[in-house]
Amino acid sequence: MSGHRSSAPGSSAIMHAEFMAFAGDDASVTAIRSFAERQGFPAATVQMGGPDMFKQMLEQTAPPRLAIIDIDGQADPVAVAGQLVTICGPECKLIAVGAANDVGLYRRMLAAGMVDYLVKPLSVEALAQAYTAALRSGGSSGGKGDAREAKIIVMVGTRGGVGASTIAVNTGWLLAHKLKFQCALLDLDMQFGTSALALDLDPGRGLRDVVTSPQRVDGLMVASSMVAESEHFSVLGAEESVEEMISVDSSAITALLKELRGNFDYIVVDLPRHMLASQKRLLAAAHDIVLITELSLAGIRDTLRIKNALGSLGSSAALTLVTSRVHPAQAGQVDTAAFEKGAQVKIDLAVPDDAKSVTAAANSGKALGAVVAEAPVTKAITALAAKLSGKNLDAGKAKSGLFGWLTGTPAPAKNKIAEKNKSDKAAKEKS
Repeated sequence: MSGHRSSAPGSSAIMHAEFMAFAGDDASVTAIRSFAERQGFPAATVQMGGPDMFKQMLEQTAPPRLAIIDIDGQADPVAVAGQLVTICGPECKLIAVGAANDVGLYRRMLAAGMVDYLVKPLSVEALAQAYTAALRSGGSSGGKGDAREAKIIVMVGTRGGVGASTIAVNTGWLLAHKLKFQCALLDLDMQFGTSALALDLDPGRGLRDVVTSPQRVDGLMVASSMVAESEHFSVLGAEESVEEMISVDSSAITALLKELRGNFDYIVVDLPRHMLASQKRLLAAAHDIVLITELSLAGIRDTLRIKNALGSLGSSAALTLVTSRVHPAQAGQVDTAAFEKGAQVKIDLAVPDDAKSVTAAANSGKALGAVVAEAPVTKAITALAAKLSGKNLDAGKAKSGLFGWLTGTPAPAKNKIAEKNKSDKAAKEKS
């Protein structure tokens, strides 16, 4: 279970592993509950109360990953904030809310260790932005950032068969092999995912345990579930039985990303579109969301629907729209101008229909860049990887070490998961 029902005063409250809030007035409770429910948290994670109730609940169980606390009515709110930061420890991020619109108070709250201070009246949009920023910030509430935090890229096909998985696999491969970033590919299609198959890898055996057991997720569990394609590229996928229903716990995905982000520069997530509603926290934590669509009436409808849904979640991720399987000699159901007008969003990139190149890569069990590096489809996905990374992938091989730092290309960091896979392989061969 991801939530613990407290036996302390206010026993209807649930101390959730990810989120908790205590507000001192009805309007704030209503606003925070609306935000929490959009993120998939139970309504009972938001309670009428303040710092004292929060401290009482902390006597019963561990603090959540993020908490929102109303500091109105406190004689010394800054001292209270500092006390809560000390009690909660570095793993819990705290957001304070209050009625005072005072920049001096805001600065003192941050100095005390709060990650943000929001002024009443609260809005769902402001809460969503603060929540997303807090999730992205490294380290503790005290503001000491992690040395490294992966950029999360979520890829979603608006329709089946538009090539979203192909684009996800090859974008990850290009980031790893062309720029030498440490990149992880997470394929959340538990039964029909093709990421491992596309790279001629045996899928790991532990993803099911990871996504169904948030309380058990740790570094060792994640490392043993991943398969290293190379020194810089690791894949986490599965091929579960089609006869079973598998529920992917959103708290488990949050815990999984927490374990991954310290080991990687980029995490590319291949998210099946039917999981959008259940993975609101993943979408909120994403830095980039890539929608892959076709030039059709259904593509317009579904692109618009998903774009609007992301807006209602308060997502601040950069949205990239990619049209796929565009044939230069054959017009789609609709042209680009009609698509953009109907979907109310600009198309960023077009990936051409290149069945010959895709087939050649699939038959060899390798990425497009390893087989047909100069093919039009490879160049299009290269442009996408360049856009997402802010780097020019055609500018030659990435430099490492001091010279790479001077030219803006990071030196490859040590990938603990790749090292573990290499060590396990060596031990197996020796035995």
